Amino acid sequence: MQAMQLQGHRLQLYGVFSTVLVSAVVASAFHKHSNFYSATVHLSRSSASVMVLANYGGFLALLFGRLVQQIFFGRLTNQEIERLYDRTWFFLTESLLAFTIFRDEFNAPFMMMFGALLFLKCFHWLIGDRIDWMDQQPYPGPNWVFHIRTNVLFAILWAVDLLMLDFALESIFNYGVSGVVLFVSEYAILLATLLNSMMKYGIMAYDLRRAQRNGGEDAPVWENKSMYMFYIELLTDFLKLSTYLAFFTVVMTFFGLPLNIIRDVYMTGVSFYTRFRDLLRYRAATKDMETKYPDATEAELTAMSDRTCIICREEMSLTPARSIAQAAAAEQHERLQNGGIRLDRAGLPQPGQTMGAIRDPPKKLACGHVFHFQCLRSWLERQQSCPTCRRSVLGTLSVFTSY
Repeated sequence: MQAMQLQGHRLQLYGVFSTVLVSAVVASAFHKHSNFYSATVHLSRSSASVMVLANYGGFLALLFGRLVQQIFFGRLTNQEIERLYDRTWFFLTESLLAFTIFRDEFNAPFMMMFGALLFLKCFHWLIGDRIDWMDQQPYPGPNWVFHIRTNVLFAILWAVDLLMLDFALESIFNYGVSGVVLFVSEYAILLATLLNSMMKYGIMAYDLRRAQRNGGEDAPVWENKSMYMFYIELLTDFLKLSTYLAFFTVVMTFFGLPLNIIRDVYMTGVSFYTRFRDLLRYRAATKDMETKYPDATEAELTAMSDRTCIICREEMSLTPARSIAQAAAAEQHERLQNGGIRLDRAGLPQPGQTMGAIRDPPKKLACGHVFHFQCLRSWLERQQSCPTCRRSVLGTLSVFTSY
């Protein structure tokens, strides 16, 4: 709260200073020149006047940005503000290297496009942070106002990004390769980032809807959610890496070494390689899990000093005799027979009871440690080693040939 008030006071002081300064410059121009045309020519040819007018334009952009922020985000948290400042500062310092490459293109239209790019980037960063915040909210999740704001902003940002990308591409096709290629790359990256946020939002909204249909807070966890998130991040890294490499090639061909994106190319390449390697390892570790990792016996569970699964912190028990498919079919039949109401029957989950006893048979790794089946599967998405002793579950098999 105090941080927001301090920023408001700073913006007010900046606005008063900018307004007084631009008023003085404009008044001086009209005092020296009797007609409007002469005054505007004087303002456009004076470097000091142009700087003052550009500063005032920046102030108006800040005011418009604050208005858009209040409409679509409301009050920002201190963490969101800090992250926004850090990203903005890093983007500006990184852009200085790009300006050295495109110094011949450094003019008023170029700077206006750069300002518009920074303006849009801020809202892409903010909506990405809000989607991450949404993932951390317990059931029933954010209210309906949040969903309306998010979907409207998604549509606006998507349309503006496509419009700006089309404008930049058309400029290149009509006038040849120039500094506008920088904006082609940036808006392509923004589209990939926005697509990432939109797909994440879709997954989270579906998860909330699914929980609503299956008991609310007592609904079973959607095990495949983390894998969908993983594939979204992998796709985003691929799109970004492809864009960076294409931009790097074009700039190297026509301008020289693009120092401003070397770090981005490296970081995105490492991220994509790491995720793809983890995907291969995960598929190798989870291939034929039913047979690769045997069920723990009652004797083995009894011999354990603690039957708690260290991943979910719940007690492990043996799977009922009937199969998972039979249990699911019986539950579905009972729902249909009773108008969608689940009755208390032996062998079927009771209201508020977890499904672990049916779908999570204890599985034993080669090292001897035991975990729930679904817990182990979820763990292997992130690490391919035993949660207790850290022994690799892949053995000596190559992840490129094991599946």
